[in-house]
Amino acid sequence: MKRFAFSLMITGIVAFFCSGVLALPEDGLVLHFAFDGGSVIGDTAKDLSGNGNDATINGGAKAVADGLEFDGVDGYVNTDPLDMRTGGSDTFTALCWFRTDESPNGPLWMWGDNANPSSSSDAEAPMGWRESTGNFAAGFYSGGHFYADAEDAYADGQWHFAAQVGDGVTGYLYVDGEQLSSTTAGYIYAASPHFLIGARTKNSGSDIDNVEYFKGVIRQIVIYSVALGEGDLGAIATELIAVSPSGKLAAAWGQMKKG
Repeated sequence: MKRFAFSLMITGIVAFFCSGVLALPEDGLVLHFAFDGGSVIGDTAKDLSGNGNDATINGGAKAVADGLEFDGVDGYVNTDPLDMRTGGSDTFTALCWFRTDESPNGPLWMWGDNANPSSSSDAEAPMGWRESTGNFAAGFYSGGHFYADAEDAYADGQWHFAAQVGDGVTGYLYVDGEQLSSTTAGYIYAASPHFLIGARTKNSGSDIDNVEYFKGVIRQIVIYSVALGEGDLGAIATELIAVSPSGKLAAAWGQMKKG
């Protein structure tokens, strides 16, 4: 297991906070939701990537001081179909910062062919908590359900950085700067899929999607149509903490890097 290899000077963090500039890698960038006061307008989460993939906030999901809070009852966010994971290519990266004290819990996100929870015919890749162990995991599908597992639930009320990566053959789980595990991956959709945040797209038989809705807070979701490596993920995590409210993510990341 390796920690993200990058250095960050305190002056750099201060500069980022002062400038408000967020420079994510552009190659393969599909969407970016900050879930902050400036990008949540009514029931719309604005896509900051410039690709126009705005999403709809539904049910009991609501903006709070440090992100978007999901009530675990009927709150979720859904996108229109995204132009990725079709045409013979299933590479992707999805990542976020999250905070919860619930386990088991509903998925942080899941892919499917319907914009409504529990309504997809084709659905897979939930990111969340396995019912059998209560631990955090990234789910994948390739003729059956596969899991990249953590040995912890990360349901401690603290901020955690998580990434799910599929490179076409293998799926990876990263949490708090570590690649924790990998497994088989390779599902390709017949048509551009929807991306649901805070809810399952289907009770698919995966051990991760037995609970329908997520309860907790999510801050900064980013999706790429390419499989990012450890260095890119570390750089993105650094960029995202620069725009966190009151430095809360920066403080969380600093504690992780000490561990």
